[in-house]
Amino acid sequence: MKKSSILLIIGFVILAVGAGLSIAKIEPWADYVLIAGAVVIIVRGFMRNHEKE
Repeated sequence: MKKSSILLIIGFVILAVGAGLSIAKIEPWADYVLIAGAVVIIVRGFMRNHEKE
């Protein structure tokens, strides 16, 4: 399994946790977790582009 695939799975797990926190009305932490998940997925895109070379 490539590192970018692992990061994609981790990113989606983080986004799912952020969504759960948002539903549970834990507002300050939910925003931070959602942003962290988005950043992980964006970093995964950069890594995937470099793996193709």
